Parts: sequence; structure tokens; C-alpha cells
Amino acid sequence: MEISSINMISFRNHEKTNMSFGPGITIIWGENGSGKTSILEAIHSLSIGSSFRTNNKKELIKEGSNNFLIEGFFKSKKGVEKTVFFSQDTKGNKKIKINKKEISKRKDLLGLINVVVFSPEEETITKSGPKDRRRFFDRVFSIVSKKYLEDLLKYNSILQHRNAILKIGLKKDLNKQLEVWNEQFAEKAEELWKQRKKLLTEFLKVFKETVKNLDLGIACDIIYDKKKIRKEEILIDLEKNKKTDLVLGFTSSGPHRDDFLLMWEGRSVRKHGSQGENKMYLALLKTAELLFISRKTNKNPVFLIDDIFSSLDVDRSKRLLRFIEKLKLYEESKPQTIITTTDLLEVQKEGFFSNYSKIKKHKLQINETS
Repeated sequence: MEISSINMISFRNHEKTNMSFGPGITIIWGENGSGKTSILEAIHSLSIGSSFRTNNKKELIKEGSNNFLIEGFFKSKKGVEKTVFFSQDTKGNKKIKINKKEISKRKDLLGLINVVVFSPEEETITKSGPKDRRRFFDRVFSIVSKKYLEDLLKYNSILQHRNAILKIGLKKDLNKQLEVWNEQFAEKAEELWKQRKKLLTEFLKVFKETVKNLDLGIACDIIYDKKKIRKEEILIDLEKNKKTDLVLGFTSSGPHRDDFLLMWEGRSVRKHGSQGENKMYLALLKTAELLFISRKTNKNPVFLIDDIFSSLDVDRSKRLLRFIEKLKLYEESKPQTIITTTDLLEVQKEGFFSNYSKIKKHKLQINETS
């Protein structure tokens, strides 16, 4: 679905902002601090109920206000309309509504309005530890597969129960309690691992296709560093690590400890990649994410590109934007793309998106949003 417009009240530095978007390209431009990224952040929050910049929703509330409110209006190619409302106050109370009907669980929002964000904040995927890469792939796989989402949530619940028992320490019925949770843990871990392997194989096909089509002249790969995958092996592993887990107070093996190794010319891009190579790898991941979600769900995500000339150098920006211009998603349509930049002249000078019939532009002033 495409976003038609958004209303924001007391969101970040936006006191009261309304903005409409074109079906093709919308460019939001202005100085740093004018609130460009916050608009993308609001759209992302309406998609999955969280920001891509912070886990602390209190940071999203404009200083001096008690709560923020954002409301987005979406429309499909077939004319189906949806409204998503999201608010939260300084005490942490939140409310999410779809077509004015309140939902109690954030998972009910996932997959309804799909977005893909390419932003400097996302660079942790290639540069930081395994947790950020797991979070990336878990989110993508959860969007395209409800079974994966349900199994992931169940696995995490079992993991929390097992960890709670480990933190208690040695008690006479500890082994018995662990046996109960070990069985459930191993069963759900096996299912999760199998699905990860299957979905990653599908994602990797799209990723390598993207690398080839961008004609970078490099070899990129993603290696899933999984451990034990069969239930019987997992149970043996849990028993072997029991003493260690008791000392640590948490489960030291399982899908929650895996890593996805991002390879650039046969080397880890995190360990050996330059700043530019890390950024380009992220661009490849995000473009593949866009295509993968579109093909798996038959719904086109909105592509949110934040500060394009900061995320990549000019030459790589040109190559990526030219590639996006030619992208065809579900039903051979172009992705709705919303770009923020401080340099509209560079976009115009290079003639980006010249084959689009209409380009919507918004200029933000720092004093407009505060």
C-alpha cells in the first residue's frame, strides 16, 4: 500500500504537521534539524509500531508535550483505503488503531503497511554485533511469514521462562523444571532454524540478483552461522551447557545466539570493509529487502531513503538511485519512494527520476516544525 498523507502532533520537533505524498517520488528537503528524518520515522512507526532511531518512545514526544499522535492514510492500487493511528504518552501508555479499531498487540500491525528504510541509523546491521543482524532478518522474515513470526514469539517466550529458571540457581527441582522447558525449547528452536534456513535461501537469491543487476563488479554473500539444527542435537547441547548456563544465568545456545555473516569479496564486511563498502553493502541489503518483501507478500513496500548523499558518496548514490528508477515490483509497478536530502540541487542537477511524470517536493524550514 502507498501512503497518501500523514498527520503528526507533538512528534519529535513537529508541533503540528500535515504532509501529502505522491504515488511515485516525494522529496523532502531542508537543513539539518528541520524534521525531515522525523517524517520517515513517523511512517515507519505506523508500519511496525516502533522507530528505526530509538527504542525509547518518550524521545519521540515533543518537549513540553504529554504525548504524541501520528495518523497515516494509505491506499492500495485497487483502491482499498486504510488509516493507521498511533499515540503514546510520557507514561508509556500507547494506543494503535487500524481503521479506528484499536488493536492490543503490535504483531497485528506487522505486514499491514510495509516500509523499507535506508538510513544512517541502519548501519549497525553491517557494523555492529550479531544482535543487529538477527533483528534485521527476524523482522524481514516475520513480515513475509506469519508462521515465522508466531514461532519466533513462542521461542522467545520459552527462552524467557528457561532463563528465569536458570537465574534462580540450584534447587532440588531445578533439573526437572529444566527438562520440561528444554523439550519445548528444542522443538521450537528446530522449527525456527529450519524456517530461517529456507527464508534466507530465498532472500539470498534476491540479494545476489540485486548485486548482479547493480553491476558493481564484486562478489557478495550472506552466510548463516547456525549451530545445531535438529531437536536431538539441541537437547544434547542444552545438557552439555547446563553448568555454564547456570553460572551465566541465561541460555548460551540457540537461534537467539546466531549470526548472519555479511561477506564482501570473501571477507567479513564488518571486520574488513571500509566505510564506503559498509554503506554500499547496506544499500544492497535494503534494496534486496524491498524486492523480497514485494515478491513474498504481493504488496509493494514504501521505500524510505534518509539523507541519500550522507548514506553514500555521490557516485554510489547515483548508481543506487538509477537502479531504483528502473525497479519493478509487484504487478510491474515502481516503488513509492520518499527521499530526504539537504541538497535538492544535486538531485535536480543529476536528473534523477526524470522518467517519473510527477515528483512531489516539500521544503522544511527549521522554524516550521517547532
